Amino acid sequence: MLYQLENEKAVLTVETRACEIARFRRKDKDIEYMWNGDPKYWSNRNPVLFPHVSSPADKILYFKGEEHRVNNHGVCRKAEFTFREKGNDFLLFELEDSEETYAQYPYHFHLEVRYTLQGSRVKIEYRIRNDKEEKLVFGFGLHPAFNCPLDRKKAFSDYRVEFDQEDVEGKVLPLNYELFEKYPTYVIHEPKSHMYRLTDGENEVVLETEEGFHIFALWTPKAPFVCLEPWVNTLDDEPGIRDFESAKGNIILNAGEEYRIAYRISIG
Repeated sequence: MLYQLENEKAVLTVETRACEIARFRRKDKDIEYMWNGDPKYWSNRNPVLFPHVSSPADKILYFKGEEHRVNNHGVCRKAEFTFREKGNDFLLFELEDSEETYAQYPYHFHLEVRYTLQGSRVKIEYRIRNDKEEKLVFGFGLHPAFNCPLDRKKAFSDYRVEFDQEDVEGKVLPLNYELFEKYPTYVIHEPKSHMYRLTDGENEVVLETEEGFHIFALWTPKAPFVCLEPWVNTLDDEPGIRDFESAKGNIILNAGEEYRIAYRISIG
């Protein structure tokens, strides 16, 4: 099901399946900024990566010493979230453990996602809560995909990603498909930047991250979109890992504790 927020500058549409942004556009431009999920290339659009980023090639992980078959990037990509509340400028969704999630990830959890539309910028906040007695162990990341080119008259190679700190040479990473042949996923560990601008010099998407993200990645399957991905951690840092609870960078919540993290997407 689709839910919408609108103000004088922009319209945001969120789908309960995977709690993804289905559309995000400005009222003064004929541009669709978000990837549409065309399964020819990649059927997701901007999924939540929980409780892990990536997965072993054979999709087998051990939780609490027992073998579980998992989906790549966790349980949220194919989950149906519950719509909880709408205000003048926000939408609130939630996901709790179920038989389906428990088969892949044998923990109880409560995950909330809140979208707040502020002009042509959306703030996306995540809240993960442990309501049970046992510890809750998880990783976390985000995977937003943006059309590239934004302007249909231009090409992928007309775009660049600008960083606000010197994480790449000259703070600018030119985009071309050859880059992703060399680096299928372009990964920066412990980036100094908190702002990443996808631009052709006229149109742009700006992604702003809050504290807590330790990795920034870019990915495209040589398609007309690019993903700008802030992650807390990733299983890719430990090839061959099986014991999920021992993965580096995992977040651990004791009973009654909660975890919060957020980022922003602006379109221009």
